[in-house]
Formats: sequence, C-alpha cells, structure tokens
Amino acid sequence: MIINLLVEGGAMTPGPALAQKLGPIGINIGKVISEVNKSTASFKGIKVPVELDIDTSTKDFKIKVKTPPVPELIKKE
Repeated sequence: MIINLLVEGGAMTPGPALAQKLGPIGINIGKVISEVNKSTASFKGIKVPVELDIDTSTKDFKIKVKTPPVPELIKKE
C-alpha cells in the first residue's frame, strides 16, 4: 500500500487524514511520524513530498523522500 504525503520537513504532526489512512491498518502513527521527521530533517521549513510504502501483512513501512516542489525551493532562497 502506497500513501503519498506532503509534509513540512522535520515537523510532521499527527492529523485526521493520516490517522484515517494508518489507523485501520494497525500501523503505529507515532513511529511513522518520528521516522518521517528524521528522514526530512534536512528540509526544515520546506514542504516535502514523502511516499510511505506499507506492507500491511507485516506492518513494516519504508519512507521515500522525494524532491521538494520548485515553489518551495524558491521560497527557501
């Protein structure tokens, strides 16, 4: 199962949209947020696309941080 998110680098917080997607699967939301924040810490202050690849049978997940959108990079400069 793939879930695409747009999060602020290093500052992801729990929200209803994330809870609705991860809750029924039984994934620990706190652990996901912690790992995403670690993975996106270098993009502090920028919104970054993140892809969560979740194995629903084992409850394991992989985080893929993508390139920030151009408007976000321009804002940073």
